[in-house]
Amino acid sequence: MNPRASVLLPLAIAAHLAGASAFGAPRIGYVYPAGGQAGSSFEVIMGGQSLDQPLGVVVSGEGIQIEVVEHDKIPSAQVIDDYRDKFRELKPELEPLKGSSPGDAAALRKTVIGLLDGAELDEKKLRLMWEYDRRRNDPKQQLNTQIGEIVRVRVTIDSGTEPGMRHWRLQTAAGLSNPMRFVVGNHPERNEPEAHRFDLLEYAGLAPAGSRSTDRTIDPITLPVTLNGRILPGEVDEFAFHAKEGEKLVVSLQARNLIPYLADAVPGWFQTVVSLHDARGRELAYADDYRFDPDPVIFYKIPREGEYRLRIRDSIYRGREDFVYRVTLGELPFITGITPLGAKAGSEVDLTFHGANLSEHHFPRHLVPNETGIVELTATGPGGRSNPIAFHVESMDEDAEREDNNRLGAANPVAFPGLVNGTISVPGDVDFFKVEGRGGRPVSFEIFARRLGSPLDANLTVYDDDGGMIAYNDDHENPAAGLTTHHADARVTVTLPGNGRCFVRVADTQNRYGYAHTYRLRVTEGVPDFALRATPASLNAKPGASARLTIHVLRIDGFDGPVSLGLKDAPEGFELKGGPVPAGEDKLDVSIAVPYNHSGDPVAIRVEGTAVIDGKTVVVEAVPAEDMMQAFAYRHLVPADRLLLEVRTPPEPPNP
Repeated sequence: MNPRASVLLPLAIAAHLAGASAFGAPRIGYVYPAGGQAGSSFEVIMGGQSLDQPLGVVVSGEGIQIEVVEHDKIPSAQVIDDYRDKFRELKPELEPLKGSSPGDAAALRKTVIGLLDGAELDEKKLRLMWEYDRRRNDPKQQLNTQIGEIVRVRVTIDSGTEPGMRHWRLQTAAGLSNPMRFVVGNHPERNEPEAHRFDLLEYAGLAPAGSRSTDRTIDPITLPVTLNGRILPGEVDEFAFHAKEGEKLVVSLQARNLIPYLADAVPGWFQTVVSLHDARGRELAYADDYRFDPDPVIFYKIPREGEYRLRIRDSIYRGREDFVYRVTLGELPFITGITPLGAKAGSEVDLTFHGANLSEHHFPRHLVPNETGIVELTATGPGGRSNPIAFHVESMDEDAEREDNNRLGAANPVAFPGLVNGTISVPGDVDFFKVEGRGGRPVSFEIFARRLGSPLDANLTVYDDDGGMIAYNDDHENPAAGLTTHHADARVTVTLPGNGRCFVRVADTQNRYGYAHTYRLRVTEGVPDFALRATPASLNAKPGASARLTIHVLRIDGFDGPVSLGLKDAPEGFELKGGPVPAGEDKLDVSIAVPYNHSGDPVAIRVEGTAVIDGKTVVVEAVPAEDMMQAFAYRHLVPADRLLLEVRTPPEPPNP
């Protein structure tokens, strides 16, 4: 073989693969700002990889229109050098323009753009040169190709659009991206001034004196407001605002809630710190979390009217373009707890909301939804709508804990099957319950607390008639809870003694207590069961081809049987190929075949699994999810809004 050819062949293969990757499925790592107010229009940027030829954005829900503005991708060093040579040749023509007054900026800009056009340059090419040099020369800048490309879009949110979390996917000529979170807010919004912002006249050395300020502090803002920002390495963002004496200020920040996991950062997300300061810089309040939630919240009653400052940073001064946050501050309603945490489906229940700046605390005879599961409730206050809080709806009869039940002999009886609402309310409080079931049968005891917003770190102990311990559990790992890293809700399944009687003790592992340390204890027969997750939540396939999908089986209470798979209410021509998931296996790769003649918007796909358990046929629908990595090691199945399949013929890769 020609020795020169032996060197060129791998290079040609590498070039071909590099070209092909440019047209792979797009992937986005952040959206900034990660939300906006209903009734507003603003620009949003997405950072990611393989974002060539963007076509649009698919957003869940109604009321949001998005128009693609441009795609920025830093070229190779060779291309940048070519731009730089052309710009250097242009310098003699720019030299006479120096010394212009601030009032000449608009005319000067027009002149410069005309000169660039004659040199086969434009403002975008200069911006790419500036960005290339900034990333190369800044020792704090982390060069991360996964978020190296930028797509800019124009977002318009209709007035009256329902506030809340949405899912956002970029659509390109090569297909549909992974989903990211985007929030529709109900307060005025401001973005922090960007420290790294390209200015054409400044880059050309023609910025009129005094035309640009390096101060990143926003002018005093009016409350209530939602502020959007990003933290780069070592940065501390600061915002100034005026507050009146007696105002009950709430500062609520979202960061981990926007991007749940970062694969290449410890602890696996942007860990924010927020602090409140007076006009002299003295710290008045500080938070780096809220109970068990990494996103901090501050409650502070303003002692006197005046100027105050809010500071936001990363806990260890890290930073990157995807360290995105939203912080809402003002005299806002905020729910800190709800009693009880749930109720029977279709019933009426007396609710009590706890929190700050609420118009009402008590809601008698609240109508409970007919569908079981976890729903979200909100309250209102002078500042608008509160944060959502989880509410658990079950189909079985319920009861309330009755004190004093702090010892085995005073245990509250619990109907079987049944559910009881309780609180670890005072120091040293523990709760005992007595269960009468069928001897020799499995019974499941499960706590619902942390997943419903309660700070309780529950543990369960099951005893027989003589006080002998049958079983104990502190943290029951629930793989279905993809946003959870501390599985603090206890769960245990035991076989009842021959007389069918046992006692269960509920306590807080950290010996904490209070009105918010509420829980729901569910007692049911221990029947084997399963749940399903489908990853990824965005699929791409060529017409007549297929898309690969992974089905995860989450096995409960010893279920180890096979699970058959199929599509539910699928459009004509779409077919799932593969399965069943074999007995004892936790996941299986399958494919979804698509027809040759399909065209139009992405298709919502629903997958369901069927298994026979104790002679009964059980059908479970798969929850769409993203398989996300945390801190280089841990993986989580994070639920998404829906499973979307894009049918599209991607462009051919460039010829090497």
